[in-house]
Amino acid sequence: MSKMSQEEDTNSTLFYARNEYYIGNFMGSVNFVLPEQGTAGAELLSYMYLSYLAMDSGRLIASDIKETNNTPLLALRYINEAFEQPNKVEDILNKLTDKVAGEDDETNIWRIATAIVYCYDEQFENALKILHGSTNLESMALSVQCLLRLNRMDLAKQLVAKMQEISDDHTLTQLAQAWVALSSGTESMQDAFHIYQEFCEKYKPTPLLLNGQAVVHLGLERYEEAEAVLREALTKKHNDYDTLINMMVLAHLTGKSQETIQRYWEQLRQFYPKSHFIKDFNKKSDEFDKLCLKYSIEGMA
Repeated sequence: MSKMSQEEDTNSTLFYARNEYYIGNFMGSVNFVLPEQGTAGAELLSYMYLSYLAMDSGRLIASDIKETNNTPLLALRYINEAFEQPNKVEDILNKLTDKVAGEDDETNIWRIATAIVYCYDEQFENALKILHGSTNLESMALSVQCLLRLNRMDLAKQLVAKMQEISDDHTLTQLAQAWVALSSGTESMQDAFHIYQEFCEKYKPTPLLLNGQAVVHLGLERYEEAEAVLREALTKKHNDYDTLINMMVLAHLTGKSQETIQRYWEQLRQFYPKSHFIKDFNKKSDEFDKLCLKYSIEGMA
């Protein structure tokens, strides 16, 4: 998470652990770190714990990183606590922002962790404030995601251009280009496809990369191709969050049976009951029921 040199040592464990995390090969990232866990510094260990978070194995973080930990890894414990106890997000953010203000954190872990929790709580403007001005590619990539969530495509493109000036061929720069291309619409979506395809060939297909390809196929109405890559993604992880959502979208677009759609929905509810997708759906469903009740009562009056 520290400032990345354009002439980075590509033989280092840190390089490989970091890159595997970026492309969504979370177990691969863990496997690079584990042999050095006993002697590794906080920056290398952070990718193992971030990968555990991505694999829904936060219990390992709670077990390994105690509240008394005096390294930046404590920030990752706070992320897990925020995910597990959404009602405590405000208190956790207070702890994180205090650390960002008071720590000289060369690893950037506190800053990234704070931004992640802000994003989890959909406070994208505050996440951008925490990340503002950084020339760290991880901070910049996360800022691009925030800007896209805020529909500020203009600023996202500007930031990607700055990332290209720092390191055009860096994995994060390439991924940020793909995110912007996906959000730009059909004319640019094929550019995103080529980036994901290149990474699949250079490394290995992961659910993250395959879902990127699937979104391109869906946007360009190439439904058979979308189904093929989504089914491949399910072989990598049978309950992957993004894959299940995209399979449900595909089922809607191709007129699949309600039973098929419901099956994906039930899997999402089972495996990701606290996810924003489920919470947002439940909120809209409750609002719809209230409106129905309101008009039913008014019609009887």
